[in-house]
Amino acid sequence: MLKHLDPASERPGSALDGAPPGSARARRRRLLLALTPWLAVLAVLLGTAAGVLWALLPMAALGAAAGALLTLLLTLHGSLLRRRMQRRAETLLQAFAGELREPVSLRDAEGRFLFASRPAAAMLGAEPADVLGYTEGDFLDPEAAAGRAAETAALLTEPGRLTLRRRGPDPEGRMREYLVSKLALALPRRRPFGLLEIGREVGGERAWRQFQEQRDSEWRALFEDHPLPALVMAQDGALLAVNAAAERFYAYAAEDLLALGANAIAVEPGNDPALSLLRGPTHRRRDGRYMPVQVSSSPLLYARRDARLLLVRPREGAASEGELYERRYRDLIDSGIWMVWSQDQDGRILQANGAMAAALGVDAGELQGRLLTEFMQPEDHDAALAMLERSTTRRRDTGVVTLRGRGGERHAWQYHSLAYPEDKPPQTLLIAQDITLRQNYDRRLRERVLIDPLTGVFNRRYIEDFAQRAEPEQRFGCIVVDVVGFKRYNDTYGHAQGDAMLRKLAQFLRAACRSQDAVMRLGGDEFVLVLPDTGEAVLRDIAQRLEQRSEAELGFALSAGWALRQGEEGFEATMKRADLELLARRAAERSR
Repeated sequence: MLKHLDPASERPGSALDGAPPGSARARRRRLLLALTPWLAVLAVLLGTAAGVLWALLPMAALGAAAGALLTLLLTLHGSLLRRRMQRRAETLLQAFAGELREPVSLRDAEGRFLFASRPAAAMLGAEPADVLGYTEGDFLDPEAAAGRAAETAALLTEPGRLTLRRRGPDPEGRMREYLVSKLALALPRRRPFGLLEIGREVGGERAWRQFQEQRDSEWRALFEDHPLPALVMAQDGALLAVNAAAERFYAYAAEDLLALGANAIAVEPGNDPALSLLRGPTHRRRDGRYMPVQVSSSPLLYARRDARLLLVRPREGAASEGELYERRYRDLIDSGIWMVWSQDQDGRILQANGAMAAALGVDAGELQGRLLTEFMQPEDHDAALAMLERSTTRRRDTGVVTLRGRGGERHAWQYHSLAYPEDKPPQTLLIAQDITLRQNYDRRLRERVLIDPLTGVFNRRYIEDFAQRAEPEQRFGCIVVDVVGFKRYNDTYGHAQGDAMLRKLAQFLRAACRSQDAVMRLGGDEFVLVLPDTGEAVLRDIAQRLEQRSEAELGFALSAGWALRQGEEGFEATMKRADLELLARRAAERSR
């Protein structure tokens, strides 16, 4: 796919050639690639000089010939290095293309597709392989094609970026609206050589913006608009954020407090200003006055850093402000979108917010005093007990548990916990979000990558997936199966009947397998049965049953070859031996 790209556009000495950028090895390779054309010319000149000097100065001619040979070898090495970089770039782009979920395409200066992700091709009603080498106009009506051609010509004439909205089907056929950015690609001081187009779904962007607005509203209520001084402090004592009440209380501007850190207001700054700020009974203002305070602390993640939210309550006249804070804090937690609860060391719920109660289908008051395992299926109890053990023995813990929703369905919750062993009684605070939809999406995406669309069984990618999961000493076997005379049947009755035959064969093979076995289609009429934890007798029995029952149940005959893993060989080697046995049996049958 990258054969249309100019190799000179790659950056020599990059990580694509195996050398870390900036290293001495990368600089040597960059110099070699830059000098490769001149080395070729020098090799020719030295070779010519050797021929001319041979009759007059033999020793000089030998030196010129040796120099020509050395220069030629350096030129060859530079050429091989450039080719290897191009192959690595091609592999990288192909792997990247398989994971793209948004419409992305690359075209040359004539508008022909050099690359298109599956969503980009779906907007034209085609597959990625079908659009390569063609222009958009080949898939659109004349009026739309003329508009797209005008956009491309304008960008290639005056390089820049063009952003517009575009509507089209996604790979599943659903109509989507995308925000598309088109960008002309050009090397310095050269004409554009291609066009990059990247799309982003507008609906997803709108949902993300709504989530951001809700989160910002909660943050303002909890922090910025809070009547008490509030600080966000990192574990090293650096102040990450302060609210307006803190500016007034400490008589510092916000930027000054952020620059100075906790030492600016801690009475006894020392090696651990964070601890001094948390436990000290007094804080220091900018004018040097000591202020008696009471500090409340809770953990949070701020700007991707572990931090703590500090609420500073002045001791004099702070009762009413403290009550106001407590009420606002409870309202915020109860109306938030995350599930928040605390539990004791036995896993008994002490307090829970409204989001958790709504997710479990009960009132918040009914949760208090109940075990978390009461809201789980029996098969999920072990995972809950492991979570309970970790959350009571570790200060912090993160993981996933599965609970029963209000309709009885299973939901996956990703949680973060913080233990307070010093409390009486000890307890753990947990916050969680429901990731069921994300897990289901990831599972469907994995199945879409591994499943053959015609027959519904696994495709060749399953080999790599199985090899990654197989233990080094695991025993497994495979059976290679194909249809006797499939090409003749396909030529006689047509591809539609041939496809129906393959679907029928896939169902027959799945019915013949054990529950732990898998069926994989290699291509055409060739299928492979993957049998983990098996022996020779089982392999032989299943292969013979497939051959004996196929003609009676399917209406056509099958041939099968099988092989058991030897030592620690890979799956490909085992499958190749099974295929060779099938070919040998076919040859023996033809000779008979």
